[in-house]
Amino acid sequence: MKAIKKNSTARLVGIAVFSALAFVVAFVCNIIPPIAGFLSLDVKDGVIAIATFIYGPLAGVAIAFIAAFIELITFSTTAWYGFIMNFASSAVFALTAGLIYKHKRTLNGALIGFFAAVIATTGIMLLLNIFVTPLYLTYFVGLPREAADSQVMELLPKVLLPFNFAKSLLNSSVAMLLYKPLAHTVKRTGLALSTGGEKGISFNRSSILILIVGAVALAISVAIFLILA
Repeated sequence: MKAIKKNSTARLVGIAVFSALAFVVAFVCNIIPPIAGFLSLDVKDGVIAIATFIYGPLAGVAIAFIAAFIELITFSTTAWYGFIMNFASSAVFALTAGLIYKHKRTLNGALIGFFAAVIATTGIMLLLNIFVTPLYLTYFVGLPREAADSQVMELLPKVLLPFNFAKSLLNSSVAMLLYKPLAHTVKRTGLALSTGGEKGISFNRSSILILIVGAVALAISVAIFLILA
């Protein structure tokens, strides 16, 4: 009973710590691309994905909600629109990667999880951009609805698709590069009684492969952002 209580307490504290960390990352690294003022580039989804690997998919969704809500009431300038988009992006990314990794806690599971997360997040964000972004442009920017719909459809293939894909890819690379050191730190501090076992966080050939894949993903995402800029 004491062990279960201790594990639950560590889990709650860990979720709180990662929620705060995700918010700080979003605040410090928040970049508004000149291509579209309603877009926001940050790497908090990668941080949330790491927490999801440690604490599970539901914890990742909870952290995504908490971080997006704190952002909403602090520095966000896009009100409910920003909250919906931030939460959806983080939750879909973390949930997709986390569910796959939960059932296949291996290097292949992690890589497949991130690949699926990139595809799922890009697809969901495109749908939200089609149906939600015109509302933002209408009610917050003041564009007529037809003009808002037209602008979004024009931006869809040129900006929104590559931006969301590159952002998801960037967050995947961040998660791949930082998961092992962060998971090791979390276990040492006692914020999680288990992070997948010592084998899951030891530095070996799998670690080198993850670093290579993460570096390549990072390079591709940066190249896409430079092209968009």
